[in-house]
Amino acid sequence: MSYLIGGKILNRMVGLEKLNEISSMTTYRVKDASKVHDVIQKLNIETKYFAILVNGQKADSNMQIERNDEILVLPKISGGK
Repeated sequence: MSYLIGGKILNRMVGLEKLNEISSMTTYRVKDASKVHDVIQKLNIETKYFAILVNGQKADSNMQIERNDEILVLPKISGGK
């Protein structure tokens, strides 16, 4: 089974369901237990540009995620003088 997310096809290894997309923030529900690293890799994003929250808590790449956890992908913002 495959999932289409952000124009990319993901295989069953990291099953995600896209819940919401507002501007550049996207929320997914995890369909299969895995690690945050697996999701980052499958979405092809770099953590230096994006922050990952699992159920509202900041997550590191080794964090275990369980079925039905919600993942929020946020762009990191910088700027100013």
